[in-house]
Amino acid sequence: MQLKPSPRAISLYYFGIFAVLGVYLPLFPSWLEGRGARGLAMGAIAATLPAMGLVAPPVFGLIADALGVRVWLIRAACAGALAVFALLALSSALGVSLGFGGLFAAALAFAFFRAPMFTMADVVALEASLTSGIAYGRLRLWGSISFALMAIASGALIDPARPAAFPVAITAALLVAFALSWALPAGAEAPLQRLGQRGAARGVEGAARAPAAGGSVRERARALLRSRDFRLFLAASFLAQSANSSYDLCYTLHLRDVGFPESLVGVAWAVGVAGEIALMAFSGPLLQRFAPPVALAVAFAGASLRWALLSYVRFWPALLALQPLHAVSFAMMWVASLAYTRDRAPPQILATAQGLFSASAGAGSVIGMLAWGELYKRGGGALTFGVASITAAIAFVLAVTFARSTRRSLSGSSIFSVGSRCQE
Repeated sequence: MQLKPSPRAISLYYFGIFAVLGVYLPLFPSWLEGRGARGLAMGAIAATLPAMGLVAPPVFGLIADALGVRVWLIRAACAGALAVFALLALSSALGVSLGFGGLFAAALAFAFFRAPMFTMADVVALEASLTSGIAYGRLRLWGSISFALMAIASGALIDPARPAAFPVAITAALLVAFALSWALPAGAEAPLQRLGQRGAARGVEGAARAPAAGGSVRERARALLRSRDFRLFLAASFLAQSANSSYDLCYTLHLRDVGFPESLVGVAWAVGVAGEIALMAFSGPLLQRFAPPVALAVAFAGASLRWALLSYVRFWPALLALQPLHAVSFAMMWVASLAYTRDRAPPQILATAQGLFSASAGAGSVIGMLAWGELYKRGGGALTFGVASITAAIAFVLAVTFARSTRRSLSGSSIFSVGSRCQE
């Protein structure tokens, strides 16, 4: 009998992996600068994280569905990421200079293992919500809480100018995440046994049966990709995440340039995360009332409005007041996207479908990161967020298009609502 991960175990794992990002994202650029990686070199190294999001999620998704594994991939990914940063911490402590090549290789390896740590966690949370009756957002919000707490704590306690401080902190956080991954029971997952059974089937029953068994996941994935509504969903996700990346890259710069008090920049980011947490906490009733495509259309419209206002407003208290819109532009977009993916994809290819969504969003981030910096250089926040608003508006049009072609019955209520239960 397959053991189901408890909601508490999933929440703890989310808390652990987002603690890693809470240290990594704010401090990694400064640490790279201290290691001599500046300008284009820094950008190339930092871009490995979203760039690997194009490759790793679909690959690991296919592996997860083909072998019927989730938790073992999470554990393997945590172990790989831990090994990368343990070596980086050791080399930094010994004073070994890695140079651009070594830093790029380490960042690329971490980005590769980081992808399934998060993608597979979402798959496990979605599947567990069927039996636990607890909304996905209520599980995922612990990751947002962890990120906010660690971002504040790491900024106050970790000096990126010290060569070993940053990699040691990441290593410690990854060790905790790896330990927490063992609270997720693997149950009936047996990848080696599954491979052995597949090999035996080839020997006993002939080669004719093997392609059918092995091709099942691929054929289902191809059928999903051939559907017009899912292709529109991926395109809208690409555009929306591209627009969102303008916030990740340029928001702090924009606040600085319009005279926002420097001491309150961290507060502005925290207000946005607070809105994200609040929406995820109440995402169950929201997606019980509205079908995921409808919620996505609302999220993209809210994002377009947010970026338009951000391009126009200069009064800093008003800029601070806009931050709760992060709940719509990011949190609602994320939970509705996962609800749509879960409802639209057959259960046998859920990890593959989730990987395709993650790859589409990752591609949007990569393209956005390449574009927004140059746009900001040429026209500041007005041009950057104005174009981002138009981009999100196009995503809204696509969402309305596939919302009309998707049956209203494909709602997230059976997965995300608090009172849901799996019907056997």
